[in-house]
Amino acid sequence: MRGSGFATARDLARLYKSRTPLLETARTRLEQATQDALQGVPHVDRIVYRIKDRRSFVEKALDPENDPPYQHPLREIEDQLGGRVIVFFLTDLGVVRERLKGTFTEVEWSRRQPDRDEEFGYESDHLICVLPPQVKTDAWGDHVDMPTTFELQLRTVFMHAYAEPQHDLAYKAAHELPKGVRRELAWIAASAWGADHAYERVMRAYRKGSA
Repeated sequence: MRGSGFATARDLARLYKSRTPLLETARTRLEQATQDALQGVPHVDRIVYRIKDRRSFVEKALDPENDPPYQHPLREIEDQLGGRVIVFFLTDLGVVRERLKGTFTEVEWSRRQPDRDEEFGYESDHLICVLPPQVKTDAWGDHVDMPTTFELQLRTVFMHAYAEPQHDLAYKAAHELPKGVRRELAWIAASAWGADHAYERVMRAYRKGSA
């Protein structure tokens, strides 16, 4: 079995690259398993999985702000394999999560949202699930410190419409964003939040009228 010891960022990148074919196969199988699990569930806009970019993986593994630092990043970093399910309405988030429990073993769930009620910003349901045996190839066992879990995000269309551009503009910015730009982003976040809750009210009214 090939070990996972590394001395430099280059060593870690090389080791991660060597596992990419295994991760790609697992990604494909996870996506198919999720599609199968959600077959017939209404209001699912899209299902997509990705492998963490090698550069992003190395930066996360060696980030000096990690507390505690990763001892075995090739096993411990949970979003090497990440999936996303986008739905139409807020109430669909719970429906999708419950359906996926029949396919994946959930070990952690969190609702990412601003800490204070008067703030608006990034929102998403984050799940950490066990990688099922059927998504791994036989060669998976040839490596030590392979990941044992994957990350799955559940979002509404409006959550996603805010989160992706905001991630590029804010988190990837090379310098501090001006106050006016930050206020614009806050307004967009508030608009997305308002749209989600307005749709919920419309859906309740529609269902009440159709009853």
